[in-house]
Amino acid sequence: MTGRPVRSIVIAGILLIVAPLAPARAGIRGRDGEVGIDYARQRFDPELLGETGGRWSLRGGQHVTGLLQWEGQITRGRVETTPLPGAERSVTLSLALVNLVVNFHPRENVVPYVLLGVGIAKTRIEAVGLSSSDTETGYQIGGGSRFFFGKESAVALRVELSIPGGDAFEHSYFHPSLGAGLTLRIGHHHHLGP
Repeated sequence: MTGRPVRSIVIAGILLIVAPLAPARAGIRGRDGEVGIDYARQRFDPELLGETGGRWSLRGGQHVTGLLQWEGQITRGRVETTPLPGAERSVTLSLALVNLVVNFHPRENVVPYVLLGVGIAKTRIEAVGLSSSDTETGYQIGGGSRFFFGKESAVALRVELSIPGGDAFEHSYFHPSLGAGLTLRIGHHHHLGP
């Protein structure tokens, strides 16, 4: 399958999801679903190069109540450095996490949150043509906020400060990160009134 049909299917799917949500009230409530994608700048642990690299995440979950949410997250970050010509080193961190998210509702279109996650972390180190990887426990702690685009929007900007980490090679590594992305709330909460 070529890139053009795949792109068309993705765009059509997004439109099918977003179109019915246009008249919905902003914010999130119990039983709403949520999907999103974000990008973060991540500072890798000093014992794993200590450099800053990029990290992509895909998320999806459901709000059990207005306060509590379960969220699945898949994330992958990479950093590389070349201290000497021909001596390239890189670290790749992949995580599959289940997050418990606690949401707060100070305003209809602003939803701050804190989260705690646990799952699996795969750490891969490559240096001068050699590589080694280890898969162990992964975890994450963080917090941030969703900022919905208007009073009748199901789409929000999500900004998050988090510390994902993982065990590998008999050590624990922590990687502070700051990220932003888009979240799509899936639910039908219409205005009351005329």
